[in-house]
Amino acid sequence: MRKVQEVCQALLEGKIIAYPTDTLFAIGCDPWQKRSVLQLCQIKNIDASKANLSYLCGDMSGAAALIRQIDKEVYKFINRNSPGPVTFILEAGKEVPHHFKNKRKTIGIRIPDHYFLTILLKEFGRPILTTSLSNDDQEFLYPDELVQFYKGNLDIWIDDERPQGKPSAVVDCSNWPPDILRDSGHILNF
Repeated sequence: MRKVQEVCQALLEGKIIAYPTDTLFAIGCDPWQKRSVLQLCQIKNIDASKANLSYLCGDMSGAAALIRQIDKEVYKFINRNSPGPVTFILEAGKEVPHHFKNKRKTIGIRIPDHYFLTILLKEFGRPILTTSLSNDDQEFLYPDELVQFYKGNLDIWIDDERPQGKPSAVVDCSNWPPDILRDSGHILNF
């Protein structure tokens, strides 16, 4: 529990954290701290105004402030597939930090099924902005390979010493029926 509190404090201080998920290893920050968001994008070498980053949420109530009201079918679909390795693209709500909105006015929401993140998100009390810690030029299987590659760019590193999994499925739920943008082999329950 002490490690969780240390990570929560680091997020509040604007630090970048790295952690395992139920998919790929990831990095994240407090989305309400603009400097942290820009630093996260710099680490990944992406343009913050065009970035397709996602929010990790402990549950749908944690996501509610970030998204517009959703239809009953979409809500049921999300609940049938959460927690788990699925990123849901939804219409952004008014509470999304203004420094991070793409032109489509949508955001990614993910409710992970990972023991550490479940505890962290509950303790932190709000979503974490996240992106996978991968590199398009290289494939990393183990976290220690990632540590060597990103050394010096991350403030806290959490490791559960398991190999990385597959990327999350990405499903656009901004319209019904949903559109699968990335099929990563995870079974979706429609």
